[in-house]
Amino acid sequence: MATLSPLVIGVLVETRYLAQAQPSGMIAALRERGHVVRILDPDVSAHELTDNAWLDELDLLVCRGRSWGLLCLLSWAEARGVLTINRHRGISGVHNKAEMSIALATAHIPTPRTFFGAVEEIARLAHPSLYPLILKPIFGDNCRGLHVVGTAGELRQVDWPEPIALAQQYLPSDGYDLKLYVVGDEVWSTRKPSPFGAAAGRREAHAVPLTDAWRELALRCGRLFGLDLYGLDCIETPEGAVVIEVNDFPNYTGVPDAEERLADYVARRVRMELPAR
Repeated sequence: MATLSPLVIGVLVETRYLAQAQPSGMIAALRERGHVVRILDPDVSAHELTDNAWLDELDLLVCRGRSWGLLCLLSWAEARGVLTINRHRGISGVHNKAEMSIALATAHIPTPRTFFGAVEEIARLAHPSLYPLILKPIFGDNCRGLHVVGTAGELRQVDWPEPIALAQQYLPSDGYDLKLYVVGDEVWSTRKPSPFGAAAGRREAHAVPLTDAWRELALRCGRLFGLDLYGLDCIETPEGAVVIEVNDFPNYTGVPDAEERLADYVARRVRMELPAR
C-alpha cells in the first residue's frame, strides 16, 4: 500500500483564539500525524492583492474567527480555488445574528420569539408577556454585550450603543444550556452552565446522551448555513430543544477527543476532495 504524503493545512485564525482549546488541539493533532500546518493570523499580517504566495501549496484552509479581516482572506482563498472549512458563506451566515435568526425562522427551526430593529420600537412592539428579553448586538460573540431587561420601561432605559439590536425572549431553564457540537455528520450533546441563572450545585460542561431529535436539529442547521464545524446553543423546553444561536467552529468543550476528531475530519476531507493527495 502506498504511503500517503503529508498534507499542507493552513489554519486561518484570529489572535484571540490561538490560546483556546481549538484550534490549538486540532493543530497539535495534525502535526503529530506528520502534516504541515501553517498558522495564518489576519491580525498580524498584510498582503498585496496580486500576491497569492500565502496560498501556495495549501491543500486546505481551516478557519476559526469571524473578523472582517479573516472573512476577506477567506473570500480571497475561495476565489483562488482553495478548499476551505468552514466556507465564507457559512461563517458570514451566522456572524450576523439578525440574518442568522431570520434564516432559522424562515426554515421553521424552533427559536425563541425574536425582534429586530431600533430599541425604542422593539419596546413598543413586544407584548409585556414576552419579557424578560435578552438584548443582543448584531455582531456580538462570546456573550459580550448581552443585556437582560424585564420590562419595556427597562428596555427604553438601556443606553444601547448601536442603532439596531436583536431582542430574544428569555426562556427559563434549570441553569444549564444544551450544547450540540458537530464535526461533519457527527454530533455530540453536552450541558453547560448558562451565563444567566446559575444552577444549584453547578457542574462544568458534561456530556449527555444524544437524542435522535437533537441530532436531526443540529444537522438541519448545518445544512441551512453550509457549515462543517459548528455548534448550537439551545434551551430545553417541554416542546423540545429551541435554538438560541449557531456558532461556527466552537471549542468543543466536553466532547471527548475533540482534537483527534477534528484532525480526522480535516484530513479525510482533503483526501475526498483531492484524491491525488
